[in-house]
Amino acid sequence: MEKKNYTVAVDLGSSNVVVAVGEKNAEERLDVVCVVSKPVEGVNAGKIENIELVSRAIREAVSEAEEQLGIRITEAYAGISGDFVRCARHMDHVFVYDPQNGVNQKDVDALFDRMRNVQAPDDETIMDRVPQNYVVDDNQEVKNPVGSFGKKLSSTFNFILCLKTPMQRLDMALKRVGIKMLSVTSNAIATAEAVLLPDEKEEGVAVVDIGGGVTDVAVYYRNVVRYIATIPMGATAINRDIRTMSVPEKHVESLKQKYGSAVAELAPEDKLIRVNGRTAREAKDILLRNLATVIEARATDIAEFVLQEIKDSGYIGKLAYGIVLTGGSAKLKDLDELFRRVTGMDVRVASAEFERRLRAHDEPYVSLDELCRTPGTFTSAEVYPRTGILASLGA
Repeated sequence: MEKKNYTVAVDLGSSNVVVAVGEKNAEERLDVVCVVSKPVEGVNAGKIENIELVSRAIREAVSEAEEQLGIRITEAYAGISGDFVRCARHMDHVFVYDPQNGVNQKDVDALFDRMRNVQAPDDETIMDRVPQNYVVDDNQEVKNPVGSFGKKLSSTFNFILCLKTPMQRLDMALKRVGIKMLSVTSNAIATAEAVLLPDEKEEGVAVVDIGGGVTDVAVYYRNVVRYIATIPMGATAINRDIRTMSVPEKHVESLKQKYGSAVAELAPEDKLIRVNGRTAREAKDILLRNLATVIEARATDIAEFVLQEIKDSGYIGKLAYGIVLTGGSAKLKDLDELFRRVTGMDVRVASAEFERRLRAHDEPYVSLDELCRTPGTFTSAEVYPRTGILASLGA
């Protein structure tokens, strides 16, 4: 790397790879200075299946970022998603060293040490350990146990686990382009850190990140991530269904975003849209209501899977702020309304917050597309709204 203090994140999705570069400002916060996105093949539901294709896409994205900034990228943080990422809870306790004077930091550290000694199954690795609560003498739950009186300090930790093979393949893909992987973050947590407001984390919310091949779910309550899960279904499944309407693949995404709706009854009943074929003779007309019907069917499947994950988390009745939709497919028209109907919860659509200093202004969330149109902010036109990894690192 160059002398400047850059932080690089690589987010490998099922349809594209994103390289984001942050630079520390005078306030020791990260400003996103470059984002490059390239299409990728060889990834299925978050898992690398063709290392050559993936490495090629990473190399293209990294090279463009290096050219824009005039730097050499040799290390990066990485994000990962897939149904091979899961969470598991583990409870343990320590006896307070000096009960007469209450719990002190050494007691908390001793409990953390015990949790650090917990081993993952042979085929998995631990990405993170998140304390869920502290309990003194089995009956008094406290946020910060230091100073509480009792003889025993207990805690439940949420362990974020990932199968070793997908992580090893990601590391291998980065090494092929000369990049050392500093650490791996669950995209479900990274995205949540990028888009949530403090009140949402505190009062309860589920973040649903709809990507190409997978949909990530992260549940927050009392400012702690309580549950994460990945559903092996995303926008690609919707696109495949649209493709069955004899729509050429190159037109599917633009047709969906420009004319599609996730709720059929909200689409015009008799309006037609002409879709070009290979020749003028092969052009065909499609009813927007029919297009929406196809989209709604698969989007409903995704919403129902999300609802089940929220139920499985055990927090469905505690999420005061409902659901926050994000990801490349969250901008699909009426998707928020569909989720409201399926889940019965409040829903809002958010985009990643790329500069936390914007929290002080009237625009707490700024999409990457908007930043790209701001002169001097970015020089790349090929961008994608996912820099959550940088946000989780302190952007």
